[in-house]
Amino acid sequence: MSKEMIAVLVFGGFAAVALVMLVIERRGIAARKAARGGREIDVGNLIAFGSAAGEGPRTHGQDD
Repeated sequence: MSKEMIAVLVFGGFAAVALVMLVIERRGIAARKAARGGREIDVGNLIAFGSAAGEGPRTHGQDD
């Protein structure tokens, strides 16, 4: 087997592993979203405002 073919197989293996990891992560995201009842969580607000972002009425299931 030539060096080029070995390189193709190695990089193909890397690509296959990356795709499998992507699929597993997407399934995990879908499972966590389903566990939250389909609600999205904006992580940017948690990063910018800290725990105070989670203190609003929307995070406790109360509607305004």
